[in-house]
Amino acid sequence: MPTTVCHSVPSRCPLAVRLQREWLALSQRRAVVRRAQNWGLGLSFSSLDDLLAATGHRAVGATAPVEELPAEVVLAALVRAARTDDLAARVLLQRLLPGLVAAARRWERRHGTATDAFDEVVAAAWVVVREYPYERRPHHLVANLLRDAEYHAFIRPRRRLVVHVPVATDRLDRPVDHERLDPLRELADVVACTPLLTAHEHELLVLLLSGRTTLDIAAELHVSERTVRAHRESMVGRMREAIAA
Repeated sequence: MPTTVCHSVPSRCPLAVRLQREWLALSQRRAVVRRAQNWGLGLSFSSLDDLLAATGHRAVGATAPVEELPAEVVLAALVRAARTDDLAARVLLQRLLPGLVAAARRWERRHGTATDAFDEVVAAAWVVVREYPYERRPHHLVANLLRDAEYHAFIRPRRRLVVHVPVATDRLDRPVDHERLDPLRELADVVACTPLLTAHEHELLVLLLSGRTTLDIAAELHVSERTVRAHRESMVGRMREAIAA
């Protein structure tokens, strides 16, 4: 019997265990498979594991679909079906599980535990899958779904509110001490005291300092513009924390 076991799912995470048990029960149920077959995907499958394999996820023991379609075509059909059918959303969630586990592990230190982080990112992924704007973003579906889930689970809640600090108007009339004003040296000091800036973040910082737009940077890094903005906000937030420390 084909099974879909994501070995990277934390074994002690109750939600991960529940998801795997749920999938094992669903994948072979005839009524469930017939419901999925009515989506008109254009391929033959006898279990949800076979359908999952058609999305590019090669599960242990799953057979390849008889009528091969590009994985992106199958994913696109599932994304559209997921808007109104929670079973399609559940198939997509299973496809995303390895990436969601990786995201949870990246954020576990800043989010309590791996279990807490996994719960948060799975909840975010479910909403993202049900509401994904396919017409505006029809390509790189798995990568986009994972990025959106990570953003909504971890990055968006951490974004700082803009605080307006009142400044006396007479300060604008005072002369500027140019000897004390060296933005590049000040920035270098901030970067030096900011822990855990990755090589990717250093690269992003250089591109931002070059004066290029976030749209240009996104094109060069092959990511979405929102991803660039999210990483910029995260990086700037940590720099602020380093200055305040």
